[in-house]
Amino acid sequence: MKVLSIETSSKICSVAILEDSNLVKKIELNNGLTHSETLMPLIKQLLKEANLILPQIDLLVCDIGPGSFTGIRIGISTVKAFSDSLEIPSIGISSLEALAYSLKNDSIICSILDCKNDNCYYALYKLENNNYTLLESPKADSVENCLTFLNYKYSNSIITFVGDGCKIYKDKIKLSSSNFILSNNENLDYIDVYSLGIAGVNKYTQFGADKNLIPLYLKKPQAQRQLETKMIVIENMNVSDLENLELNQFDDFWNVDILRDELTSETSHFICAKYENQLVGFAGIKIVLDEADIMNIAVKKDFRRQGIASLLLDYIFNICKEKDIKNINLEVNEENFSAISLYQKFGFNECGRRKKYYDNQYDAILQSLPLH
Repeated sequence: MKVLSIETSSKICSVAILEDSNLVKKIELNNGLTHSETLMPLIKQLLKEANLILPQIDLLVCDIGPGSFTGIRIGISTVKAFSDSLEIPSIGISSLEALAYSLKNDSIICSILDCKNDNCYYALYKLENNNYTLLESPKADSVENCLTFLNYKYSNSIITFVGDGCKIYKDKIKLSSSNFILSNNENLDYIDVYSLGIAGVNKYTQFGADKNLIPLYLKKPQAQRQLETKMIVIENMNVSDLENLELNQFDDFWNVDILRDELTSETSHFICAKYENQLVGFAGIKIVLDEADIMNIAVKKDFRRQGIASLLLDYIFNICKEKDIKNINLEVNEENFSAISLYQKFGFNECGRRKKYYDNQYDAILQSLPLH
């Protein structure tokens, strides 16, 4: 069985070809470019060097997280596209499971990844006679809570830690228990695409292909957490909301008159995000037959980088699915890097350009995403 393994959850973009459990070829790249720029050329190079073509692949394996939201979505979107178009079975493996597969000696393994501010992602596995068993499902928690829990439940067990959390929180881990051991292999603090592939082969052999390949998000975006505590409310936007629109707090998005016309159009649908009854973001689509064009996604300056744009886009997706929309289209200024990153995270792909569309200077990138 020929396996293509794809790892995009960290800053390193890596791909590998396996023949069953044997490594045929592996390429890793960390050149500062985004995974959306590097992944497809890297796969093409890998297949060429392995003297293979994509239809010869029998199984696709990708990292589903935790890790970079954008990187994970790019990897999953690529694998789903290959799987759907060529009918190749696919399997998703968590970053934490892939880390556990990097260790080969029988032991209890704690895979631990840093998620900033003394917080971590972790999961516990047992390796015995070359079989990996999940003891504790992946979680997001403070490092202190993680170590306290492991100390309490596995007080008599030797636990080997692997992942970048070993380096970042090594002092806390060492002080927490004499039974906690740090992996002494410095290469085991990142997700190895070969180990990812091995984990994928084992999982596929036991359970078959994934029917629904989705990201593993253990830590919800801030906007989602605020939504769940009713701090942020998503609702339909109407003309009366324009009275609360602080224009100087939003980038130029058209003008209020055009926005007012669209809010009253039968073919347009706008939603807004409100915080304590204050309008902090909005998004809109125009529907033509079974396609939708995203006209705008705007977030108030003080509320950016909190996941509100992603939340609005998620709601737009739900609206489109309810209306049986087959394709979502948009255009974005090539200089609007934050918006491009957002759309890539959701799986949009470039399908064309309008040269010097903005201010007769910058290209408009046309992007599209099929929903069915």
